[in-house]
Amino acid sequence: MRKYLFPIQMLVAALLMALLAGCAGHNGTQARTFQLDPAQVPNPYHTLVDIEFVKPLVFEAMLRTDPSPDFMIIDSRPKQPRFDVGHIPTAVSLPDSQFERMAAEVLPADRNALLVFYCGGLHCPLSHQSAWKAEAMGYTNIAVYPAGDPEWVEQGYKVWTARDVRSPLPTLDPAQVPNPFHTLVTLEEVRPFVSRGVLLANPPTDVMIIDSRPKQPRYDVGHIPTAVSLPDSQFERMAAEVLPADKNTKLIFYCGGTHCPLSHQSAWKAEAMGYTNVAVYPAGDPEWVERGYIVWTADGARQAQDPAPTPAKAAAPAGALKPGSAEGTVDNDFFVQLMRDNPASIQLIDVRSPAEFSAGHIPGARNMTVDMLEDNIKSFSTAEKPIVFICSTGARSGEAFYLFMEMRPDLQEVYYVDANVSYTPTGEFAIN
Repeated sequence: MRKYLFPIQMLVAALLMALLAGCAGHNGTQARTFQLDPAQVPNPYHTLVDIEFVKPLVFEAMLRTDPSPDFMIIDSRPKQPRFDVGHIPTAVSLPDSQFERMAAEVLPADRNALLVFYCGGLHCPLSHQSAWKAEAMGYTNIAVYPAGDPEWVEQGYKVWTARDVRSPLPTLDPAQVPNPFHTLVTLEEVRPFVSRGVLLANPPTDVMIIDSRPKQPRYDVGHIPTAVSLPDSQFERMAAEVLPADKNTKLIFYCGGTHCPLSHQSAWKAEAMGYTNVAVYPAGDPEWVERGYIVWTADGARQAQDPAPTPAKAAAPAGALKPGSAEGTVDNDFFVQLMRDNPASIQLIDVRSPAEFSAGHIPGARNMTVDMLEDNIKSFSTAEKPIVFICSTGARSGEAFYLFMEMRPDLQEVYYVDANVSYTPTGEFAIN
């Protein structure tokens, strides 16, 4: 039987080459010396390969049902907006900016496996930077394809996208969702699971919908029916008791919409635990409510478009911040004016992730995630200045507020901004 395998492979390879080539009318470039601009690629890697070296690897990988243990082609560009839009077939995404965090789970265990890095062409340093990092990790067989994606496209070869989109998916802002999960689903894909779950007497065992927002003040106020609460900030503590034992169960995470990173963060964590069928519904709770679907609360179901009134915060003492309409909130207009006139009068704590914070934040804000706050809860004081928590949606800042209400009830002047907030790299912000 083996003597027939090679001709069949050759036939399939020929078909793949035709498929890849599209309208390409030549055989690609020959081995050559690449002219790299030292101003753009100041530290080029020592081993460079051309497209003729890469093509056979792509063809072989396309013939396989499983990834080859012998080699890996790696796209060093950001996942969004580059890899997801189009990449060399069979390449894996390992953005250079995420190398230290992701390399251990993305790169092969065999340090002798061939690694070929590429990025956005001769002016792009990312693939070179990643190659040096891989070498420092002990990998011994590394190369950079410096012409990268531009040459591959220019020669007419096909590219793959991150997914075969059958229905529209929202655009995610990299500044707000810096590490989006690789598998996204739409409301149309989520709705049948919700409908079936509502009708069943017992929760379904083959799927779980998970709300990654804080329990207070988000999940308890309103969540997608049948969803369970697993706040991203509590994931490590609660996941073992909340998530199903069967690692093949379909898990769908959601949070506060396209600008909310919590569901993506939780999805990555679940995948790291060994769950094999994980997805994120990125439009999340806002789209569900906007479409007019029922939501459930901690006390039962209600109409999404008819929210229950939130109790107002008690009147603040003289000289305090102006409270908003909901418990613990600061009036949004007052906050904006305060940041303009007297920002030093409060302790502003930004509870977003360090990556979000570094992409843009209000000058003078202190970056502490909710778990960091909990670890340092005893160190806070409002004797001189009130504390105001802020994030991008009001979810994590609200979680921080309720954490303080539970663990530091002695602190009177604690507030949070309950709004969608956007930030610029220059320190400007807008409340929507």
